[in-house]
Amino acid sequence: MNSLWKILVAVVWLLSAFTLVAQDNPPKLPEPPQVKEISPGIFQVGTVRLDKNKEALSFRAHFHITEGLIEYLIVTTAGKLHESMLRTEAQPQHIQVAMLLLGAKGASAKELQRLFDDPKLPIPGQPVEIELRWKSAEKEKSLHIAELVLDKKSKGPMTKGAFVFNGSRVFEGTFIAQRDGSIVSLITDVDAQFNNPRPGREDDENFTIAIDNAPPKDTVVEVIIRLVKPSVKPAEKKPEAK
Repeated sequence: MNSLWKILVAVVWLLSAFTLVAQDNPPKLPEPPQVKEISPGIFQVGTVRLDKNKEALSFRAHFHITEGLIEYLIVTTAGKLHESMLRTEAQPQHIQVAMLLLGAKGASAKELQRLFDDPKLPIPGQPVEIELRWKSAEKEKSLHIAELVLDKKSKGPMTKGAFVFNGSRVFEGTFIAQRDGSIVSLITDVDAQFNNPRPGREDDENFTIAIDNAPPKDTVVEVIIRLVKPSVKPAEKKPEAK
């Protein structure tokens, strides 16, 4: 636990401090979030649960918009609620720390600036899978988050697959995802922590709710975010000596 705590303090320090060095009067660094060990390899970072064994984190959210246009999949209760499918009280700072402790690598400041200048560029960062679980008629339901979204351009469901943890930005000492409450975005948003890499993300009117899959508003859901490891090609067999 001591080594994890040291890493956590370092992560929070870097997250808060790497853009402050040029300021004459840098603000006071925030206190690191409280961390509790629940069981071997499983930790609580604020309201976010971190499972190092499964390389995943989870937190609770509520369905907020269950039909119509959306631009975000998950925001905080202080975020852009009128554009998001889910709302959560989990804090972006806690999610950021948990992701970094899992070994996820977000985008660099230069990469995010290039994406800001040209939103059609590929999303840089760590691929992740996002799963939702909730109870329906006393039975647990589980869906990839993309199964709850319709894509107008493809005239059908959004394709399954990874989202990308790009990590948001720190500007003038402020972690923008924490300020704006933007966690998972469907349209390109360098200030959200996770972005959608699929075509159509440049159009803020491209995505709608798949109402046949969505439960009623305010349904409690568990959000599970897992790291996606790069696929490893099988080793080629060496030709047998003749």
